[in-house]
Amino acid sequence: MEAPQAKFRLTLRSKGRCAIKPRSAPELGRYAFLTGGNMNRIILVVACASLLSGCVGNPIKSYDNLTQNTASELNTHIGGQVFKVDRSTDLPNAFGKADIFGGKVNKGYSELRYQGVRDNKLVFRLTEIETVTNETTMSRYGGGDTTYVDSSSRLRGNRVQTTGTITTVSGPQGSTEMLPPNTTEFFVDPSKKKEITIAGVRVLILDYDDHSLRYMLAK
Repeated sequence: MEAPQAKFRLTLRSKGRCAIKPRSAPELGRYAFLTGGNMNRIILVVACASLLSGCVGNPIKSYDNLTQNTASELNTHIGGQVFKVDRSTDLPNAFGKADIFGGKVNKGYSELRYQGVRDNKLVFRLTEIETVTNETTMSRYGGGDTTYVDSSSRLRGNRVQTTGTITTVSGPQGSTEMLPPNTTEFFVDPSKKKEITIAGVRVLILDYDDHSLRYMLAK
């Protein structure tokens, strides 16, 4: 058997007041009144809760940005760059989640360079740089200094003597430090392999000589 349902009648009154009166539910006992001020408070609480959930709810993501084009043939020279991948993450906020303004933190890069031909093999050099950072939204956006003044007054005869101290507290400071590079040199036999994948990037070897390389990239 279904439970009895309570029906209500909404009555509008002057000065922003409304009354909710039960029509057929005497067990509810009395009216519930919502004043305009209470409604404003409820709206403010809901808005703050929505904003807070937006600040907290987005997890931090990592991003890899390939600086070269993947839609055309590319050329480089001996010692030249084959590709570079810049790495970053979302700037964390006070809740450990992603910055709602889209701020990013540098996390280093991976770079591949062509080093020519040695013993009929292509020589490549991979350099990887990582960073250590303590940056947050507080250090980037809210790093101002705060000054506190503490004073006291004392009556001496017909004069008032005031003494005090001024203390300045610096806001949080963020920093990003690059670690020493990790460099690896390796060889590729083009008679056996025309494609290599490094740092998530595929390199298709089209042509080469001692001083240059023609290739294409794909993710």
